Amino acid sequence: MAREQTLLVRIGELHNEVGLRRQQSATEDLDALMDSVRMHLKRLLNARHGMSEALPDYGLPALNDLTVGSGDHVDRVKVAVEQAVIKYEPRLKRVRVTAVENEDLDQRVVAFRIDATLISKSGDHRVWYETSIADGREFSVVD
Repeated sequence: MAREQTLLVRIGELHNEVGLRRQQSATEDLDALMDSVRMHLKRLLNARHGMSEALPDYGLPALNDLTVGSGDHVDRVKVAVEQAVIKYEPRLKRVRVTAVENEDLDQRVVAFRIDATLISKSGDHRVWYETSIADGREFSVVD
């Protein structure tokens, strides 16, 4: 279950109440792995360049920088999302991001679908995540 959780979660769970090390599981929990990727995508897409001293390009450029100046702002955000996922989520391969056009969505909501292959111990799995942002606030991510 180690790959399904972030480093800090694993460190926090190394000791139970009596301080004994937890047994490593030989099996992989695919749902937990997908959930871990989803949580990381949410953190990644809500981070902005310059927020991390160790990785200055972690996250997305400031959304204002992507949306001013031309009508292709949705394409610019899409490309930025795809580049960030490819670079900083190594558990996903063959990443493709597409803009979701939905007449039911509020005009202030921009939505994307992330299609990829999840690499796991049990093999490769096709997965997708939907993400959206409204009024320049926070990205939501669902699977």
